[in-house]
Amino acid sequence: MICKFEHKTKTGHLHFINWLDFEEEFRKDFLLLDAEAAAVNTLKTSTYFQGKCSVDDYLDTFKDLIEDLGYINPKTIVIKFHQGLDCQISATLAGMATGRPSDTDLNVWFRLAVQMDQNHVVDEAFQASHKLAYVTSTLISSNLKNLVVFPKCPSFTFHTLYPHARQPSFHGY
Repeated sequence: MICKFEHKTKTGHLHFINWLDFEEEFRKDFLLLDAEAAAVNTLKTSTYFQGKCSVDDYLDTFKDLIEDLGYINPKTIVIKFHQGLDCQISATLAGMATGRPSDTDLNVWFRLAVQMDQNHVVDEAFQASHKLAYVTSTLISSNLKNLVVFPKCPSFTFHTLYPHARQPSFHGY
């Protein structure tokens, strides 16, 4: 059987009735045979976890997995989403006493996690600059403690050294 894409190359015409027909043919020809099984296996491991990537990148991957699985239960999705999040962000979300979104409002959870990640990045940058300022001031102050200050040297002249002597004249030897 010739796929519809191959038909186009031979005849110059595509035979798609509508967008859904195209999408179905595209999935059959270009996606994994069993994307759902692959997504299930991925969600059973920690390979989908956020790791060192941003929440935004993690969210893109996570949404693709959920779509491949066909998950529709928002509570299950929220639990899996939390499970893969960075531990700090997940703990902060779980510990929210007030303003905690409903487990059925996925988009609010997603936006909140992205916002927390962005706040975390800004905070890390601030802390890094604060630490640099602290280290610099500590180094300067510790170096100042080791600094030897010499007293101002008095200015000596011939007259101060030999007050009773006649100042020599260098004009006419």
